[in-house]
Amino acid sequence: MDYKGHVCPVCNKSFEKGDDVVVCPVCGTPHHRDCYEELGHCFNLNRHRENYDYMREYEVNASFDEEITCSLCGAKNPKESKFCNSCGRPVEDSKAYNNSNQTEGQQNPQGGFGGAFVIDPLGGVKADEDLGEGIKAGEAAKFVKTSTPYFIPQFKQLKERGKTRFSFVGFIFGGGWMLYRKMYKLGTVFTAIMVLLLMADIYTLVYHTDAIKVVDTLYNEATRSMMQNFGFNFYGALGDFFTSLNTEQLIICISRTLISVFTIALRVICGVLGNRFYYKHTIKTISKIKSASASQQEVDTKLNAKGGVNILLALSLIASYYILYYLPIFFLN
Repeated sequence: MDYKGHVCPVCNKSFEKGDDVVVCPVCGTPHHRDCYEELGHCFNLNRHRENYDYMREYEVNASFDEEITCSLCGAKNPKESKFCNSCGRPVEDSKAYNNSNQTEGQQNPQGGFGGAFVIDPLGGVKADEDLGEGIKAGEAAKFVKTSTPYFIPQFKQLKERGKTRFSFVGFIFGGGWMLYRKMYKLGTVFTAIMVLLLMADIYTLVYHTDAIKVVDTLYNEATRSMMQNFGFNFYGALGDFFTSLNTEQLIICISRTLISVFTIALRVICGVLGNRFYYKHTIKTISKIKSASASQQEVDTKLNAKGGVNILLALSLIASYYILYYLPIFFLN
């Protein structure tokens, strides 16, 4: 028999044509003659009592090499696949799991002995579910990559009912979250507006420090005396507060209030429409990639490049924001 392509278990080197091969008469394991003589017995001697059959295991492993089982959803994928055709998980992440299962006799992660508890990467949505414009849930998962159990069901709900959840992450981080999710155009617009509002507030704090301190003092006094002088009449106390301000103080008070209102409004918009923005971005981007690609492998490569998140940009934005936010402290002290 030609053992070319097989590996000697002693030296871990592949057999070449013309090699002197010794085959164990019990289990059929091939060895280089020198390796066998040096070892003095079959490499798998301890497994003979288990009725170990080298060729049977080799054939099982050879057939396994033709497909890879996803370690999350259990779907079968061709060995040349880069991503799971069902959930979008990188196939490379499943190879080690598959190899260990073959040697230990474990079943797939969906159940059976040796299995582990996993989260459905599609959040209960079927991989072939149409999310709009012919884009399947499995394709969207390949693009989204992170937090797919949250986003894929939201995409389905948007497609079927036109509704989605409030995005608290979008509300907290605003345009920065959009840039993190690689919605660069929309994220740049929202981030630019929020930065301009922040810079306007910083400018006011730095160049009108004394006036702001007076406004804060007068406001605190009006709040404390509200019960005594106005009987909890907020509007009366507020009117008394504004009449106590001069023109510069009044302008500063109104401008800072408007800055706060616009900033909160932008965050609310990001929270209410964030998932909708990301859904449209995902569907549009995948549609363009599919129409401009000649093969599924090319589609997967482009989805990997354009999808996912930009962690470095997110960290840079967070650091920049806090630097700007706390910068006025050095001028107010």
